[in-house]
Amino acid sequence: MSGAEGEREGGVPPSRPWGPLCEVVGGARRLVVFLHDNPDPDAIASGWILQRVAQHLGVRSRVVYGGHLGRAENLAMVRLLRIPLTRLTKGTFQPRAGDRFALVDTQPGSANNSFPRKWRAHIVIDHHPRRRVSAADFVDIRPGTGTCTTLLLDLARTCGLPLDARLATAAAYAIVSETQDLKRESQREDRAALQELMPLVRLATLGRIRHPPRPREYYLAVAQAMRNVQLGRNTCVCHVGPVPAPESVAELADFLAGMERVTWCLVTGLHAGTMVLSIRTTNARGHAHRVMRRTVGSGGTGGGHRTMAGGQHPCADETEYRRLCAAMTERFLASVPHRAEVRLRPLVCEPAPPDGTKPALPPTACPPAEDVP
Repeated sequence: MSGAEGEREGGVPPSRPWGPLCEVVGGARRLVVFLHDNPDPDAIASGWILQRVAQHLGVRSRVVYGGHLGRAENLAMVRLLRIPLTRLTKGTFQPRAGDRFALVDTQPGSANNSFPRKWRAHIVIDHHPRRRVSAADFVDIRPGTGTCTTLLLDLARTCGLPLDARLATAAAYAIVSETQDLKRESQREDRAALQELMPLVRLATLGRIRHPPRPREYYLAVAQAMRNVQLGRNTCVCHVGPVPAPESVAELADFLAGMERVTWCLVTGLHAGTMVLSIRTTNARGHAHRVMRRTVGSGGTGGGHRTMAGGQHPCADETEYRRLCAAMTERFLASVPHRAEVRLRPLVCEPAPPDGTKPALPPTACPPAEDVP
């Protein structure tokens, strides 16, 4: 790996020397910051902080991403805080001489970003497990950090970038969203960063971001998901089918993972010719990213953290989706620690209407697996 003095990997040490990164940024005519596709709040805030650092150093910068912004909270975050993002579509971005490229909350060679594989990255800052191809002039990969935003806040502090209310609100929401209010994989540095941000945060705006109005398609997806939830003693599997946005799958996984007695949860959905997968576990040492890679198999891609992971697999239509669901379920159940029981039962039992004129009876909860002889 090049740029040795700028490398860092592993735990979460105290504030680091960011001088090598400032040299890389300072030598650019323009810094282009790539986020992962369908970016989440952590990626959005991280990219915005790096853009503001570049501007603070006198370098023009823009933040770009592939995919879509579909989750209501993410759309509200970008709209209310006026975050300058550019979605990559054909013809929207042309590289220029003197451009330097940064990737945040993702890495070169990962299937979850739109950074061209033939291009060379100059900066990589991430908190996911390191990929073998993550070479750049400056690399800071710290899987021990709860959020990528925490790393970028350290950079902003070191560079003397003052945080205004909009940037502080974005960073605070990124931290609470990524860690589920500091409950999921948060570290001391994440908690300290959030405490430092709070005096600057616009609390009313933060509340509007966290509780936005939702489209009806969201509730249709939830209704469809509930009809497809299957449970074992400590396992939840839900193949939703077509979803309005890729982020819907992760959102439903977070929702179902909070169910009592559920330790492992797999949710899939079909969107734009791709099977989207999310895994959640309450086991702090669960290595969800490894379970995801085994689940998607050789035909797909996946990665993540100890307690949450995402993946994708090409899928032409609903017929192929149903075939893949069976294979993904089998590999998932075989991959989770303390092998889960193979027999799954539906969460909801919907009785058929007694005749053609009366509505169906209300759905009821099926007996738990352990109560079934």
